[in-house]
Amino acid sequence: MGRRWFAPGLWAIVVLLSSSLPLPPIAAPPGADKGVHGVLYFGLGFLSGRALLLGKNARVWHLLVLVFGLLAFGALDEVHQRWIPGRTSDRADWAADAVGSVVGLAASVAATRSRRRRAA
Repeated sequence: MGRRWFAPGLWAIVVLLSSSLPLPPIAAPPGADKGVHGVLYFGLGFLSGRALLLGKNARVWHLLVLVFGLLAFGALDEVHQRWIPGRTSDRADWAADAVGSVVGLAASVAATRSRRRRAA
């Protein structure tokens, strides 16, 4: 069980480390950070879904637990950013985290189903 969760665990560390760095003032289009949030959490959702689906007992409730875990992780990451210079914590960032996580997880489920159909 442990090895399959290595990639999502490592990616979660990358997310936390990147959100822990002070953000220098840069000129970026408004809302551009939402895309970054979405991409980071898409990766986390995809890798987490892949790890879950590699197990022998992946059930719907496991997916629901994973979704709520990803949503909680994103929320806690947003709260932690309140204390990082140059960072902000807002609901729109958390929404981008949530959408990225769920879309990544859904993509992982779709890819796994497609791969299993081709193998059958």
